[in-house]
Amino acid sequence: MKINVITFIQILHGVTTLLSGWLMMRSMSHLIKISEKRWRRFLLFFGCSLLASMIIFIGDPFNILATTPVFLAIVLLTCEGSIWQRITIGLMFSMTIFSFNALRDNYIHDLLFPTKTNGFSVIVFGGDIGNEILMQSEHGYSISSLFTLPFALVLYLYTRKFAPDKDYSLSDSMWRLLFLLTITPLGIVLSVATLFRPYNSSFDIFVHREYGILLLISLFAIISLLWCVSVLAGQRKLEQQTMFTEINHKYYEAMEQQHFEVRRLKHDLANHIQVLSALPEEKRAAYAEELSGNTALSQSFSYCGDSTVNAVLTVKKSVMERCHIRLKIEADISAPLPYDKTDLCALYANALDNAMEACLKLDEPLREISLKSKAGKGLFCLEISNPYPEEGTTQAETISRKQLESGMLPPTSKPDKRNHGLGLQSMSEIVKRYHGNMEIKTEDGVFDLFLYLPLFSP
Repeated sequence: MKINVITFIQILHGVTTLLSGWLMMRSMSHLIKISEKRWRRFLLFFGCSLLASMIIFIGDPFNILATTPVFLAIVLLTCEGSIWQRITIGLMFSMTIFSFNALRDNYIHDLLFPTKTNGFSVIVFGGDIGNEILMQSEHGYSISSLFTLPFALVLYLYTRKFAPDKDYSLSDSMWRLLFLLTITPLGIVLSVATLFRPYNSSFDIFVHREYGILLLISLFAIISLLWCVSVLAGQRKLEQQTMFTEINHKYYEAMEQQHFEVRRLKHDLANHIQVLSALPEEKRAAYAEELSGNTALSQSFSYCGDSTVNAVLTVKKSVMERCHIRLKIEADISAPLPYDKTDLCALYANALDNAMEACLKLDEPLREISLKSKAGKGLFCLEISNPYPEEGTTQAETISRKQLESGMLPPTSKPDKRNHGLGLQSMSEIVKRYHGNMEIKTEDGVFDLFLYLPLFSP
């Protein structure tokens, strides 16, 4: 019976360790992006399982000092994001697990299985003293390790509840600040495990209660920092929304100003004709050439029943003609759309700007953009298609097919990536705010952006 019980305990310990490692990896996925490559995900799963199974004795520095750099190296290799994000998240999760493991192996274990003479514990089954089993202390640690699974489950539910949006981002300065805040609980755990007691000396949980209190403080501090990541991400999102709103408002004002200039020029056409008739012959040709160079005179600015859409399309078509880009427009919108003008301007203008940016990398015969827009049956739809450059000279100028298939926004190809590349992010934020959806796909060398929003009164 002794062999069967010990075998069962070992199997249960192994299953618990694997499930705990999987839950920890899932918890991490709420705060940091994990690589899609299978071998890297398996490596991270191994690292999390290693954390779950690691025994941390107070006064024994070997396990914690050996495991911490190994786990950090695994996180750096298997996760994506800035170096500061990966190091900070790796330290947060490793110190969370180590704090619990130290409590588990030094307090929970000793409360459940007080060690008897010669390093053995007595475990009784069924209350019958004849069924008592003399078990080595190491098997007692296997049993106490079962408490790791409910802790990992609570940690997973906690991170899922307070998890920020999947596309959240924090600046490196924020991650450096979180890293510095992690140093204090990190120092507590390392000090308890390595400095406070010489190894092999007796340890009494009732005498050394202060170590348990310090570990609880460290555990609470690190879990609070995990919550801080979500709070900072939410604040960052609000700042980005404010920035996008301001950018879109300025963009709309610029479009309105340009559209006003177009209307003013058309209105003044009669005056220009009068001036032409009054000018001497030698100046008339120069004046007429100057007027003919203004494409606004030949542009129609009534594409649909929404004035904002008309303004954007008029201005953008004028710019495209100067860049030798053909724009095909199908706008079936009979009445003004029930959206904020700055948001509507941003949707059309940013989508057309991105299409123009891609077309300018192509030869002139290939530069063509198709715009289809329709409002009806409770939905507003916008689709913009354009050819895009195939994989070519530099990786930065190539639209990744994997990124598009996974729904990720393609990066900007402009040199100043900090101040550019916000167009699709702004569109995505607007679409989410109006409870719509945006899809990006490629097929046969054509980049297609499609979005729809429900038609409702604000």
